[in-house]
This record gives sequence, structure tokens and C-alpha cells, in this order.
Amino acid sequence: MEFPELNSWIGGASEPSAEALPAAQDLHDPNTGERFAENRSASAEQLDRAIAAATAAHEDGRWSGLGAEGRAEVLGRFAAELDGIAERVARLDALNSGVPISVTRLFAGSAGDTVRGAAARAVGLGDERALEAGRRDVRVRRVPWGPTALVAPWNAPSAMAVKKLAFALAAGAPALLKPSSASPWSAELVVEAAVRAGIPEGVVSLVLGSGRIGAQLVADPRVRAISMTGSTPTGRSIAAAAAPHFTRLRLELGSNNPAIVLGDADLTAGAESIASGALKLSGQWCEAPRRVLVQRERLGALVDELERACSAFRIGSSLDDSTALGPVAFEARRIELRAQRDALVSRGARAVEVGEVPGAGWFVPPTLLVGDDLNAEEECFGPMLVVEPFDSVEEAVSRANRGQVGLAGYVFTADEQLGRAIGARLVAGEVKINGTSALDMAPDSVQSFFGDAGIGGHGDAELLEFFTGQQILGTDPPGLPM
Repeated sequence: MEFPELNSWIGGASEPSAEALPAAQDLHDPNTGERFAENRSASAEQLDRAIAAATAAHEDGRWSGLGAEGRAEVLGRFAAELDGIAERVARLDALNSGVPISVTRLFAGSAGDTVRGAAARAVGLGDERALEAGRRDVRVRRVPWGPTALVAPWNAPSAMAVKKLAFALAAGAPALLKPSSASPWSAELVVEAAVRAGIPEGVVSLVLGSGRIGAQLVADPRVRAISMTGSTPTGRSIAAAAAPHFTRLRLELGSNNPAIVLGDADLTAGAESIASGALKLSGQWCEAPRRVLVQRERLGALVDELERACSAFRIGSSLDDSTALGPVAFEARRIELRAQRDALVSRGARAVEVGEVPGAGWFVPPTLLVGDDLNAEEECFGPMLVVEPFDSVEEAVSRANRGQVGLAGYVFTADEQLGRAIGARLVAGEVKINGTSALDMAPDSVQSFFGDAGIGGHGDAELLEFFTGQQILGTDPPGLPM
């Protein structure tokens, strides 16, 4: 298939990204290991021009000045453009991430609706509202902070890029999109679609590159807000770079999400749900269950059920419609997962690999690491699951809250009231009982990241709020005593 040129988009126009990344960062087919293309990066000079263009667009109000309804009209055209490129985006994401195309089609096919939803929410909220102040005109205005860096991950490239772009643009903020260097292709199509839709020049920019260009982007004082999804070490670096300028931050980071399985749980249904959660996006889902804590007397039975559930996932090419589990995104990810597996085995874990994987490419079989109190506090971001017994609920909760946690937690039990009581004690922004779906449990779901999982919140209302501050503007009342 044809791959997009790795261009930077500055001031509404594309231009070749000026620098080649090292050969180790070339783009490969995760299904075969075949090299596809040289990877490219924007230069420091190109990044400077992109930030300058976004700053000019913010200062003259060419986008925020349209108002929520004016922006929504343009965003409607952007959504229609995304509808038209959905299949091509899905195929590129399947190659850049290893996620099965059946899933990337769902993401790409819903991109237009994501933009429409963000625009509708912004229109409903409005750019300002009047306050009760007698006969005086006093209003609260929603004001975008300014140029906003959108740092997207490699595991759901277009889905996260579109989500961030949709809400930043709906709020009136100029956006500088920086995709992962491991998954740059679909970002090219998304930004091109935004330009075709008539979004004014400077309002959407695309800068490619590795951590070096990303570090320069988030440290620039002209960038007034940063929304990033990715690893915890990268998030910490961004927070440190942003601190001197008090840049507004939204960081969704890694989390070693626990699942507690009580003795009364339906093990067959629970294992199927846990396996489904653990293997979503080829195991590369930030809210996936990573550690299972099961009542000791049911450990063996649950491991058997997990093996059976994992064996039902067809392993194959990410471009095959029938694949349920594809490869991980790049070779370094597979190497790190193997190292984590070996470290846990050295601590006494029994490794159970389920199914057979192709000999080429970056495949990792579903792997259960079974042991007693393995101190598995680091997130294994791939199709691996740590399974450990516990002897009391108190012990399970204590261990579940250990280490790098905060995004999600899961409880499996026949007693939903007990499950809610246990879930309320977990350090997690979202806790699901007897399920691991990727979708929100209710239309108005909200969550704030807890623990080490980041800064900010997760939910459409919170996301729109992030990109704007509030200003009160009006006529001061006369005759006040001070």
C-alpha cells in the first residue's frame, strides 16, 4: 500500500520534515519485521515556525473569534473529511500499532462522530454566559489558553489524535499535534483533512519527531497548554519542562491496573472478561487489567479458565480481518516485554504462554505469569498478565493499591454490593465490577486520574474544560465601600 510522505504542516501548508531519524527508528511492518520507510523529524526551525504560526492565530482570534457555532460549522466539514478517509486511516494504524484492523476500523470509523460530538458540546456550553448582576452586564467568558501541544501515543494513533484535536479546536485553541515517532502516518491524513475542511492557517500544525522535538515543543513558553497520553517517564519529563512557565497540563500516563477476583466470582465469565481486557489493542490498552489477585483456593481454577479464554484469540497479521490479537507495535516493545517476563520468572513466577505466534514480526503470545506475591509493581504494556493469590480482602486491596496505579481497577464477585465497597477503596479513576469494556459505563462518565496515572481528567466534559480558562467581564457596581 502507499504510505504518506512524512511532512510537517505549518501555517496550513505541508513541507518535507527536515531531518532523518536514526536508522533504529525506521518504520517497519510489525507483522513481518520488514522495513517500510525511513522515519523523519521536523527541525528546530520548523518547530519554531509552527509555534509562531499558532501564536499568531491565537492572538488575532481568527479561530476563537468565530464563536462556538462558527467553529462547529467548519468542524462539521472536518468530520465529513474524516469519514471519507476512514479505511485508509484504519490500515495505516493497523501497521503502525499492530492493533487488529477490526479494531482500528472502529476507531477510524468513529473519528468524524468524535469531532461532531466535541463541536456540539462546545455549542451547547457556549463561549460566554451572563451572570445575575441587576441591570449591569456581567459575563463569564470561556477563553482558550493559547497554543496547545497535543502529544499522542502510538497504541491508538488516529483515535487519540482526533480526540485531542476535536476538543482543542472546539474550544477555540490553536493545536500543535505531535504524534509518536512510532506511528506518524495517520496523523498526516488527519491534519490534511483539517486543512481541506477550511480550518484557518496556523490553527492546526503537525510536527513529527522523537522525544527530542517533543521536549522542545513542551518546553517552549509560547505553548500554554499540553495534553499528553503516553508513558509515565515521558509524562514526568513534560511536567518538569512545563513547570517554569506554569503551562496547563493534562497527562494520561501508565497504570498497572489490578483486577480482584473474589471466591464467589463466576470464574468462566470473569476469565473471559479479564482476557478480553488484557488483550485489547494487542495488549496495548492503557486501562487493561495487568495484575489479577484471586482468592487463594481458586487460583488453579482461574488460571485454567484464563488459559482457555486466551486460547480463543486468533493470533495473526494486524491486517487480517479475522485476527483478534496482532503483534506489538515495534521491536523494542517486544524486547522489553520479554525482559519483564524473564525478571518475573527469576522471582519465582511460572510463565504460561498460550497459543502459537508467527516466526517473523513482533508477536508476543498471551502470557500468564503465575506466582505468589511477585511484587509486580511495573506495568507490563502488552499481552501479559500477572496472576497471584491472596488470603484476605484487606490484603488484596493493599496489594492492588501498590506501585504505579491510578487509571482503572476491576472487581469480580457475585455480590455487587461487596464489589462496590471494595472498588471504592481502590486507587483508580474508574472501577468496573464484573466487566472490562473499553467504553464508558454511562454517557456522563467522568474520572480524575489518581495515584501515578497522571494529571487531569478523563471524560468529554472535562476534556473540553481543559482547553479553556474562565474570565469574568462586566460593569463594576458603583458606590461599593471598598
